[in-house]
Amino acid sequence: MSGAQFFKSGQQLRHPVMSFGSLCPGKRYALLQLKWFLLTVLSRYQLRYSTNTDSSSSSLPQYDARYHGHEVLPPAADVDIEFRRLPNSRRLQLVAD
Repeated sequence: MSGAQFFKSGQQLRHPVMSFGSLCPGKRYALLQLKWFLLTVLSRYQLRYSTNTDSSSSSLPQYDARYHGHEVLPPAADVDIEFRRLPNSRRLQLVAD
């Protein structure tokens, strides 16, 4: 983050981007939308780490271990990703039983 600070009830939040609080009424819907988006992207595009960077392209990104215990470990530096649309990719549709 760029030095931004977030407060709730006069106290600074330590991890303001921790999403989906335990009482969030739309938590299940938001998770379903996120899964649907990821499924769509992964089924339509080929993703890979970029080889056009100044850093060593043979190694995987290093993660910031300060956030150990959270749902997602952020990378310690920017990660460049190349993607291309897969040929003959089909549109996904939700089918209800």
